[in-house]
Parts: sequence; structure tokens; C-alpha cells
Amino acid sequence: MIEYVEGHVVYDNPAPHIHSRHGYFPGLARLKSGELICLFVMGEAFEAPNCTTYISRSKDNGRTWTLQGRFYDSSRLSIPSNDSLKPTVLSDGKLVAMGYRYLRHDPEQGIAIPETNGFQPGENLVSFSDDDGHRWTEPKVIPRKHPELIETSGPCVETQSGELLALGALFKLPDGTNPSGEVGVLMRSADQGRTWSDDTVFYNWRKITPYEARICEMQPGRLVAIVWAYDAATDRHLPNQVTFSTDGGKTWSEPEDTGHLGQASSLIWLGGETLASIHSHRSTAPGLYVRLIDFSKNRWKPVDEKVIWGPSAGYKGSDGATMAEMFAALKFGQPSLLHLGGDEFLAAHWSIENGQGKIRVHRLRMKA
Repeated sequence: MIEYVEGHVVYDNPAPHIHSRHGYFPGLARLKSGELICLFVMGEAFEAPNCTTYISRSKDNGRTWTLQGRFYDSSRLSIPSNDSLKPTVLSDGKLVAMGYRYLRHDPEQGIAIPETNGFQPGENLVSFSDDDGHRWTEPKVIPRKHPELIETSGPCVETQSGELLALGALFKLPDGTNPSGEVGVLMRSADQGRTWSDDTVFYNWRKITPYEARICEMQPGRLVAIVWAYDAATDRHLPNQVTFSTDGGKTWSEPEDTGHLGQASSLIWLGGETLASIHSHRSTAPGLYVRLIDFSKNRWKPVDEKVIWGPSAGYKGSDGATMAEMFAALKFGQPSLLHLGGDEFLAAHWSIENGQGKIRVHRLRMKA
């Protein structure tokens, strides 16, 4: 039911001996023309203040990629910042990109602040393109009710009613406080992304933080969200949890434990009662796992599973070392799935291999 076809590289630094350039946090979209676009972050280090979003394109369904360049010139801002945005193709063919940026008042300080357990301040962003992503509007700051930065690390989705929805956990303020609580926020736009509200809480459970939240719509108004559940009080990573809504995201169920010890994850609808999910497993049996899920009666029931990248997938690094030998130092994450048409899909993620941050994609065939 899940078949691995082939893997390809979207970005790999062509001259690491000259420049320190790493790729992180990819987001894929398929344009009306059939061309693929990938937005990803490039910078000299994982938390470098010069990390910013770049664009790459593919005309052959992800087999080869051409780097287009920067998403926008973030150096024009009065305060150093690093940003990350993800693309969505709307029903009319236009594109919207959502994300956020940290404001780096002190470029020598990391994103997390050890003294307070807080995070650097930031802004939620939205941008638009009406020419297949060749040109984008200057990212606009989205006003929000919550004082905390919303971790909109995934793309927004356009529902069958025409609304745009995005999810995110709340980063603590720089002083370490969390006035809104350990909750997940749903952002909603009824005007194609021009204005947004952040009034809805989609996750509020036992002070667990719902990081890397992703959302998809099944039938009209029936939404499913998956999160990386983190217990800050005990510093424990819980299995991925899912929650659902049957009223267009106004109210949400209590979270269900999937039993999958994944962190960053994502999911898409395959039709009927079937979902496909992808998970970054970083502890026991690490790797990227793809699963087919029977979501009948809004219950999570895996019916097939395949490791597409990692030790048990037989992946080897470019120096010939097995992934098991590399995993002590390897970092990877933020996986996603894109439907290419028919039974073909593309899985994307970032990985650090031999000290280099890369963007990878994997072609799959899946049948519900």
C-alpha cells in the first residue's frame, strides 16, 4: 500500500569549502501548471540571524530542482531577523505563504534564551503571489490577540468553504512567561488571507505544548490536526496526538494518543476515511515513517506503515556510513507530503548529513 520509488535532493550546498550555507524547513506546493515550488530556509547555521526563506522550483515532479533565489530581502529590515514561510496554492491558482520571523535584537544570542527559557520576540507573516511564485509581496505582519508568537511552522489550508486556516503553538515570551497558557491556536481568514483572527484555541490539554501542528480537511468542515506533544514540566516528548473538528474548526475534540513516538509530523487526506501521515521518529528506531490511517468514526487506526528514510530503510550517507552509524549526530525533521496526482506523492524534509543541512524529497506510491 506504500511503495518507495526514489529519492532526490532539492538543496545541497555546492561549495561548502567556500561558504557555510545550510538548508532547513522545506514546504512544497504543486502549481496549476504542474510545476513544483519549494520554500525553505537557508543560513550559515541552525539559529543564524541570516537564516531566511529561499525558493526552488522543479519542472519534472521533483526529480531536479533549480534555485530561484531569496523569497524577499530581509536585510532591509531595521532589526536583524530570521524567517520561515510555507506555500499554499489556492483554488484560483494564486499562492499564499504563511510563517513567522524572530527579531534578533542581539544577533549573538540564540533563538531560545537559556536564562529565562523564553524565546526571542517575533512576528507572524503572510505574503502573496499571483505569478506562480516568481514574485511575492513584501511579507505583511499579521496582528494577533495573543502576545506570544504563534508557531505557524506549517502551511495554511484552504477549506472547501473558502476559508484559510493555520495552526500553531505559542512560544513563551522572552522573559519566560506564557500569559495565554500552553495552548494551540487556530488562525482563520475569511478573505483569502488579507485579515486573520486568532480567537480559536484548537488544543488545550494538561499544559502540554502542541508544537509543529499540521491540519487537513477531509469532508467539508471535518478537520484533523496532528501535533508534536511536549510536556515542558517534565521535559518529555509524548507520542503524536490528533484532534478533530466537525464544525469547521470552531470546536475541537480532546486529543487522542496515536501511539507513534514521533515529533514533527504532517498529514493529508486521501479520500473517504483514509489519511496519510508522516512522522519524524528521533528516539527508538529513528527515521521518517509514513502511515496510512483509517480514520473511520474519528478514531486513529494505522493500516500500513513504511520507513522511507533512516537505518531500517537502508539509507546510507554520502561517505558510505550507514544511517545507524551517523544518527548519533544526525538531525532531521519537519516532514510533509504532497500529492502529485494519481497514486504518486512526494515526501519532503530537512536533514544534516556530514555537517551539511540538506533538503530532500522522496517519491512514493500510495493506495488507500
